[in-house]
Amino acid sequence: MPEKDKSLTRREFLTTTAGLAAGAAVFAAFPNVASCAKAQRKPNVLFIFADQMRNAALGCMGSPDVKTPNLDKLAAQGLLFTHAYSGYPLCSPYRSMLLTGRYGTSTGVIGNSIELPDKEVTIAKVLKQHGYKCGYIGKWHLEKNHDPFVPKERRLGFTDYWASRNVGGPSMFDNFYCGDTPEQIPMPGYEPDFQTGLAIDFIKKHKSEPFCLFLSWRPPHPPREAPKEYLDMYPPEKLTQRPNVPKNLDDRKNAQVYNAMITNLDTNVGRIIKALDELGLSENTIVCFSSDHGDMLGSQGLQGKNVPYEEAINIPFIMRYPQKIKAGTKTDVLFNSVDVMPTLLSLCGIPVPNAVQGLDLSDVVLGKSSKKPQSILLQRIVGGNKKGQGGEWRGVRTERYTYARFRNKGYVLFDNEKDPYQLNNLIDKPEAKSIQEKMEAELKKWLERIGDEFAPSETYARRFKDQMGKRWLRGQAGSDE
Repeated sequence: MPEKDKSLTRREFLTTTAGLAAGAAVFAAFPNVASCAKAQRKPNVLFIFADQMRNAALGCMGSPDVKTPNLDKLAAQGLLFTHAYSGYPLCSPYRSMLLTGRYGTSTGVIGNSIELPDKEVTIAKVLKQHGYKCGYIGKWHLEKNHDPFVPKERRLGFTDYWASRNVGGPSMFDNFYCGDTPEQIPMPGYEPDFQTGLAIDFIKKHKSEPFCLFLSWRPPHPPREAPKEYLDMYPPEKLTQRPNVPKNLDDRKNAQVYNAMITNLDTNVGRIIKALDELGLSENTIVCFSSDHGDMLGSQGLQGKNVPYEEAINIPFIMRYPQKIKAGTKTDVLFNSVDVMPTLLSLCGIPVPNAVQGLDLSDVVLGKSSKKPQSILLQRIVGGNKKGQGGEWRGVRTERYTYARFRNKGYVLFDNEKDPYQLNNLIDKPEAKSIQEKMEAELKKWLERIGDEFAPSETYARRFKDQMGKRWLRGQAGSDE
């Protein structure tokens, strides 16, 4: 018998977190209004996200190396979030949180290669009920297997256009994707270049009706490959490294490719924005650029993600909506992965489903409110096999501090204002005793709010075993996919 879902509904959550954010109207179900007359066309939603791109890799966030002129321009035309975070810095859990506004302990997506259940209400399902054409291009990673083809009934609302290979392939060049059949459709050249062309075609096709398009690029996630013209922009000997990268992990060749991949994505952002401008769609299109999580790239002696350090959890987030968002604005509001879905729905004038656990921060985005969350919850629900990642942990991030508790590996506490590279762990230091106690209390409140008992991995694996595939049984899931 399945264990009871202890997660909080959005209605309960907003009741217990009054004052943290403006509460949107909530509904247990959303009406089908696709056939209703509209006084004004709803905004289009274009959500573009990279894979494994950290916030520090943006020029507009002060990167000394990475060239991102189009993203910098997008930020200058809209809203730049300095404190956007991946609530679970791993591919599948982030995607689940993004699409549903719910935590992994509620959806069951507690690690990679775990199926997001059909019963979950996604942003695409809601938008389709309100007359949107919904498409998805790129990496999906919400199935229990690695089969490249995703059947139509598993697309969770993205049923008007589909061009995905579920997880991806061994190279960023000359790949393939699947559409409505298992046929492998060639993607000649560099993967993001081709996918951007598909995205522009989708936008052109649906320019006269409200659309929602999610474009999920794989770079700069491995395999680390980029076109030569972009590699040539970054001679390794001219690159800098963060102060928290030990000398034995000073891999500037890897940084060269990472930076080159990002600049290629930046070029493709420019292509999409140009298409929107030429089609006259810019004013009424909400354009978001983000990433599922960051990359340590040697910081703290670590590679990859899945850890509570800033390089892994702090992600880019830019939002442009000229009709309603003032250009050139910047916010330090704590913006978690689960907050994206309800915020976007509210910006579209659509009620947020009751089961959503994330916060609607649209009033903050629009400059109508200064009320902000005081903290956000960070999770790693299952352990993994990557060296140094330390197994399961839970944490909280406030505007100033990062705190995390590992099940088997102690605690970390950083003052990000005084120690931006997180080189001085304040745990058990007398001068930080009161802060440590406050952060632990805040963490306990969050876990109670969402019904996360911070149990061992096996507890959640038993609870959600029907969503897991053979990779979990073989102990392969949770690796760097």
